[in-house]
Amino acid sequence: MLDKRFLTLAMLSQTGSYTETANRLFITQPAVSQQINSLESELDLVLVDKSKRKIRLTASGQKLAKFVNQLDIESQKFLDNLQQDDEQSHLKMGCTLSLSSTLLPRFIHQLSGRSKIVTSEINNTDQILKKLRQGKIDFGLVEGNFDKKEFDSIFLQNEDFICVANNQVEFEHPTIDQLFQENIFVREPGSGSREIFEHWLGTQNYRINDFEHIVEIASPTVIVQLLEENRGISFIYRSLVEEKLRQGKLKRLDLQGFQILHPINLVFLKNSYFAATYENIVKDVFER
Repeated sequence: MLDKRFLTLAMLSQTGSYTETANRLFITQPAVSQQINSLESELDLVLVDKSKRKIRLTASGQKLAKFVNQLDIESQKFLDNLQQDDEQSHLKMGCTLSLSSTLLPRFIHQLSGRSKIVTSEINNTDQILKKLRQGKIDFGLVEGNFDKKEFDSIFLQNEDFICVANNQVEFEHPTIDQLFQENIFVREPGSGSREIFEHWLGTQNYRINDFEHIVEIASPTVIVQLLEENRGISFIYRSLVEEKLRQGKLKRLDLQGFQILHPINLVFLKNSYFAATYENIVKDVFER
């Protein structure tokens, strides 16, 4: 549906190389240069900075390439939907690890009744947003922060983000610096919960490296298991440890100055043609 010159520019933005762009598109390098020059001439815009040895798109080139990428993703999705009836549609959903055991099952249950195939990508926030940019998923359930200039979103609910500890930790109302000698179990860089915690630490003029014993774990479930079996603390969504708190296997620390209620959102590409579809999915799941 798109002029091949626009697609060539989009590919060039990804590769940063005329040679690699030519290889990926199965054309010659001179053909890549010719298409870019033709596009610049037609639009009367400089799209590629040729003053340096390394290929770099200008600000106009970057904006156009970003627009073309999204248009290509959405147009392909639109054509796929035209070729299938509603019962055969293929929905591709992403979800962060922290939400995979609480919110994700509700969405899968609802979507299984309106789509033949439901694919779920479970990863951290950074990777979910990356998959959205690449068109590998349609929307993502995320608790982390995202660029509102790049993505639209639908608010789902607020989640209580708390400090929890193994019962061997004796503090009840500690300050953050009193916990620096405790083992802290945290998610890996790129996860939403890690970003939320590090941002709060920054507001207190601290860094995560101020903790003496840091254990990074990619799975919230494993973090909860480690907390049960080992002395230490973590910062996690209350819904993930609700049962353990009720059973007395873990305890919540009333950390001074720490109170976070974080929004959970369904996130998708900015100005998506399918925004109404995503809104209807949310209405069905939450019966709004």
